[in-house]
Amino acid sequence: MQDQRRPYRSHKVPACDRCRRFKRRCTGGTPDRPCVLCNLQDVPCLISASPKAQTGARRSAKRELRRAQSKPGTSHANTIGNAAAPSPAEDVGRESIGTDYHGSPGQDRAKVELSMVASPVISEDIQILERYMSSKATSSVSASVEGSLSHAAAANPMVYMKVPRRREGLAMSENPGKQQKEILQQIIKPYADELVRLYFDEIHPAFPILDRQSFLELYRSGDKLSPALTCEFFALSLILWQHSPTLKQFPKPDSRFIWNLAVEALQQDFLAPGLSTIFTVVLDMMGRPVYSVLGNTINNGRAVTLAQTLGLNRDPTKWKRPASEKALRIRLWWAVVIHDRWSSFAHGIPPIITKGQHDVPVPLPLDILSDADKSEKHARAAVCFMRLCTLTNILGDVLPLAYHLDVDQKQIWRQIRRLELELCEWEDNLPGYLQPTGTDQPRPSGSSSLRLGYLSVRLLLNRIALHVTTLSSEIDRSESTRYHLSQLRRSAHDIVEYVCSLTTAQLQEFWLPYTAHHLILTVIILLRCTVESTDKAIVTSCRSSLSRLWTKLHDAAEHDGWDLASICISQCDESVSKILQNASDTRGVPKEQYVEPRSLEDPQGSAPVDASVGLASGSGSGNGIGNGLSADLLPDILPFANPDISFDNQWDVGPWYGLGWMDIDNLSYEAVNQGLFM
Repeated sequence: MQDQRRPYRSHKVPACDRCRRFKRRCTGGTPDRPCVLCNLQDVPCLISASPKAQTGARRSAKRELRRAQSKPGTSHANTIGNAAAPSPAEDVGRESIGTDYHGSPGQDRAKVELSMVASPVISEDIQILERYMSSKATSSVSASVEGSLSHAAAANPMVYMKVPRRREGLAMSENPGKQQKEILQQIIKPYADELVRLYFDEIHPAFPILDRQSFLELYRSGDKLSPALTCEFFALSLILWQHSPTLKQFPKPDSRFIWNLAVEALQQDFLAPGLSTIFTVVLDMMGRPVYSVLGNTINNGRAVTLAQTLGLNRDPTKWKRPASEKALRIRLWWAVVIHDRWSSFAHGIPPIITKGQHDVPVPLPLDILSDADKSEKHARAAVCFMRLCTLTNILGDVLPLAYHLDVDQKQIWRQIRRLELELCEWEDNLPGYLQPTGTDQPRPSGSSSLRLGYLSVRLLLNRIALHVTTLSSEIDRSESTRYHLSQLRRSAHDIVEYVCSLTTAQLQEFWLPYTAHHLILTVIILLRCTVESTDKAIVTSCRSSLSRLWTKLHDAAEHDGWDLASICISQCDESVSKILQNASDTRGVPKEQYVEPRSLEDPQGSAPVDASVGLASGSGSGNGIGNGLSADLLPDILPFANPDISFDNQWDVGPWYGLGWMDIDNLSYEAVNQGLFM
């Protein structure tokens, strides 16, 4: 008698687990006689009688699939999955994040592969092929690919592929950074718990890139926390040594030695990178004191590339992942963006992250605050971090204007005006506790760094506007140059006023390490305005501001231990001292030695003679400016004004390093005698 099977949807002969999972028509089947689709794909055709049995069947099907994929001749489409996140699909229902974020990937020998984002060119094709050739669950990032793709999934799919984590044949440690971690633990073991407390009380609220609960669980469990992340964590925490009444009773460990251990561990971790590596390198770039600008710049490039490789540049809000994990990914990505753009501002390397190539939203306070951090202090710090992200967005629009070599006069002025308006709106929308004045509310840690960052972005935008003006061929260029130069001086004076108003408590807050470069830029501009102005009142004002700033930085470095001030002093001390000393030495020069000056305020040489300011060189071959410096001695050394000069070299203005292309033999005899060039 012919076997009469009941039709589809019959309760007597239900659909197999696989067809039910992908919601497709099933002809009905058993392990001995599989349905048509299971038979075509050569996978077990199972029917579970209960949810418990169904779960076991799914696991069995996955094991069978893995065996099938390991056989020769397996289709390439089967080896590429569109898994939503590097974590396994079984973790979707978990309430907390997995150990991949803070744990060491080298400790689990099973994690020999890394989920890497595939090219978007083939992502949609892989998703379509997966409908027929893969038994994996639908991606937790994309919409279901069974049936027609939704518009969003079809237009912007995201696919991961498995790649080896380690380089084949390269001898390396199975647990990168373990040796360095053991050495570090011997040094700081008695103080470790206090340093952990200090970090999460003072640094974490202002820059919340770690998941506190997951980190502490792995830290207390022993060896599960990534060794490289552990080294960087404690190296960064040493900044807070004097903040603890307990720790300041003991001698502070050598920070340079601790940082060298952390750097060695990080280099090893990059040989087999994972998610924890991004946290590690972000902490490394936050490190103070800054011992290697070059190393930080290179690490920034590696951090951005690794983050994009792991898909952190994609919006995870609609993923089927725990809310805490999605929030952590958002914060981590924005930490990478912050370092990329502020490092570009400070060191002169064009930013790697470009607009339109990431869609991660700015973190909201709900994405930053954990269940254990619901106090008003943490809530305000969360808003401060969110405002830092929005300011970083504006900086990301300013930087292309600085690095673009082909200047379109009409287009760039539109962009400058738009960015000036955005900066004003950003400042106006700040809550009261982030405003510099007008409120007695306690300010969160990091708010002072945020304020100085805003003033520095405004200074940069004014400097770009001045540079664009000097390139203009318009008739009223002289008047326009004077206006933008006055705006630049005003921005520099605002920074001086703010820095001089900082209290000891504010200097001990969280500060981005790029603050030192903002201070150096301000000093450079004040030096330039002092030596090139043709107005005696302007010269006096710039010299006074420079002197006040210099006094404040020395006081902050000596009495408050502000290492950021120390960096600025070490870079600019020789230049500032000579300019200020030279100003006092030339006050008694007879008026008949003064001649018409040439400066930025008078680019066409039409300014009237100010007999009380200009000083001619002894050779009679050059025009005098400001404080007795020859105009030919000071080319346009300000950032972005001359793309042929290394931007990083601009910072070492002490011995005027970076100007070696100048013909020293042609300098005036007086300039050499004054010690400006040695």
